Amino acid sequence: MPTASGPDAPATAFSATRAIEHVHEIAREPRPSGSRAHTRTREYLVRTLTDLGASPRVHTTAAVTHMPELSPTGADSRFAGLELHNVVARIPGTSSTRPVALVTHYDSVESSPGANDAGVPVGVLLETARALLSGPPPRNDVLFIFTDAEEIGLLGAQALVNSPSILSPDTVVLNFEARGSRGPSVMFETGPDNAWLVELLTGQIPEARTGSLLNAAYAHLPNLTDFTVFRRAGHQGLNLAYLGGYTHYHGANDTPENVDPATVQHQGVQALGLARSLGTADLSLTPPGNSVYFEVAGWYARYPTAVEPAAALAVAGLGLVLLLRLRAREVLSLTGTVRGLAVCIGQLLITTGAAFVLAPLVASRHPEFAHYHDIADHGTAAAGFLLLAVALGTGFALLTHRWAGGRDQVAGAIALWTLLACASAVVLPGGSHIFTWSALGLIAAAAIMTSAVGRRPGARLPAAALGVLPLGLLVFPLIPLLTSALGLGLVAVPVAFVTLMTALLPGVVTPLPRLFPVVAGVLAAVVLTAGALLPPHTAHPSRADVMYLLDADQRTAHWLSGSPPDAWSGTFLPDGTEAAGVTDLWPGWRTPVQRGPATALPLAAPEVTTTVVREDSEEGRTVRVTATSRRGAGELVLIVTGASVRGYAITGVQGWHEDTPPGEAPWELWVRQVPEEGVELVMDLEPGPATLRVIDRTAGLPERWESPAAGPRAPALGISAFSDATLVATSRSLD
Repeated sequence: MPTASGPDAPATAFSATRAIEHVHEIAREPRPSGSRAHTRTREYLVRTLTDLGASPRVHTTAAVTHMPELSPTGADSRFAGLELHNVVARIPGTSSTRPVALVTHYDSVESSPGANDAGVPVGVLLETARALLSGPPPRNDVLFIFTDAEEIGLLGAQALVNSPSILSPDTVVLNFEARGSRGPSVMFETGPDNAWLVELLTGQIPEARTGSLLNAAYAHLPNLTDFTVFRRAGHQGLNLAYLGGYTHYHGANDTPENVDPATVQHQGVQALGLARSLGTADLSLTPPGNSVYFEVAGWYARYPTAVEPAAALAVAGLGLVLLLRLRAREVLSLTGTVRGLAVCIGQLLITTGAAFVLAPLVASRHPEFAHYHDIADHGTAAAGFLLLAVALGTGFALLTHRWAGGRDQVAGAIALWTLLACASAVVLPGGSHIFTWSALGLIAAAAIMTSAVGRRPGARLPAAALGVLPLGLLVFPLIPLLTSALGLGLVAVPVAFVTLMTALLPGVVTPLPRLFPVVAGVLAAVVLTAGALLPPHTAHPSRADVMYLLDADQRTAHWLSGSPPDAWSGTFLPDGTEAAGVTDLWPGWRTPVQRGPATALPLAAPEVTTTVVREDSEEGRTVRVTATSRRGAGELVLIVTGASVRGYAITGVQGWHEDTPPGEAPWELWVRQVPEEGVELVMDLEPGPATLRVIDRTAGLPERWESPAAGPRAPALGISAFSDATLVATSRSLD
């Protein structure tokens, strides 16, 4: 990590101190889209960019997205923003070949000041713009874009994609994010045809931290950022974020005091370096193709992704040839190798299973684990789990050595590494190099150690080193990265890699001492106990959420909560309340929550009118719905059950037809920035009866239950849109 530069850094250099000054300005309080704090932040951005001479403009528009992954209820949700404000500043190039855009979002979730997410990236981009303008003008147009409503459906990014006059389709997009509060800024996702862009990043940006395994793995995760929208629209580009300190994410403790200057400097150096490199490059002709890329001892290896399957098959072929050769020499048997493979798989099942079971127990004193699946200081506990993997893995190897000898176990482990190389080349393109080159090193070491050369004095150790070298260069650096990114809740993943390496020990340490697993187990127990006994971190208060829901038709009210009850939230729900479904109140809500009865208050229900515009018994009908919040709520949720929705438009903004799920799944649309006059929804429905439920939502509990002493409360993950929420629902038949 670089040292943070102070305020006296050269004008053309990036200074974390100067960037953090912006963070202090904008992260005083939560700034959800549409709030006063959000407006104040936008005005600050415009004022600052104007003072820099960047000539900003506010791109005001509306957009609709279909993002089920972001649904706070687990439903198949759509999101609409009716008054979005993206801030766009363009630094014109001297002879632009293609525009380059540096992007982040300036809104936060309702429950967090958002100093890191995404106050730091905002400060980074402002400081980058200042440094870029302090030097010679770039060749290409460079845009600095601050999107609106990222936290509530990636709406600002979608609005930009819908506006080619603002963001041309050939723009190279660099998105900056934060999913924590510390650690290096990692490039974890790319757009299409990434080879040339990865070459520029790894070849010209000394502070680059990346690997194609991250890109491959991220494609299988449910996480989304603004870059998701840009990538789906075909934009080339890079997505960068820092991942450490996850327990500050989306929480009330994501404050400027929990910003790491070294992390700001690291992301800023990358942003400025990329802006200058891409700003001066000829981007008129960029070659197609994707690449595998990974760091090896401080430099980056790169080659086309198409090489991966061939490389994995070649290594598998070499392994098979060696196995057959050793079988012919009666050094190994196929049966013994299969037994060794079974032992290795057994080691994986035992160690990863233990990690899954024990992680919640080790973290039981830390309330943040219930929400983040991690604890504030997980280093001690994570080290204990890695030691436990060594203890259990070697212990199982010793217990089974009569059934599968040490040589068979090593052969089985190498076979598993080889099988993983072949499988990952298919299901994880860009990530199989971890297994392919490790397996090649192991096969080469085994070939030498079982040959005449290996029997010479002093040859065994260099041969073993040849097998260990790829593991040390490729796998060992993954362990801390995976631990930081996945947290204690998924510590089983780095444990699995440690177990795969532990399975090779019978071939390196011969014979394996019987006391080895005992010593490792004692150390693991001591370290895990130390991690479990760490006191709860005072800077990480427990998170709680409560929602008051009134059914205006039935005049019944309910308390809902998605987090374990504490002294505050427990006052609303009966003791011993178990998590249950709420589809009877909110169709399509899949996330189990605690629920209990509440007093029905005289809150005004939304005003809803429906008009059938067109009706056909075979083709269905078109229905116009107007919905207004009589309480002045800025958010509406519209849910249709029964007939499927084939197409829709919300206050003139056309929705996507192809995203409508088939069958009987409830159709759900969240509408943000609702004007006083309400919204108009026009739907094309399949034939058959349908029911519309309209919910209006305001932040905060009804005054009767407000408790200022409780302080700001962050929402539980999974139902974050309902933190401290007051909702009123009404239903209307559409038959």
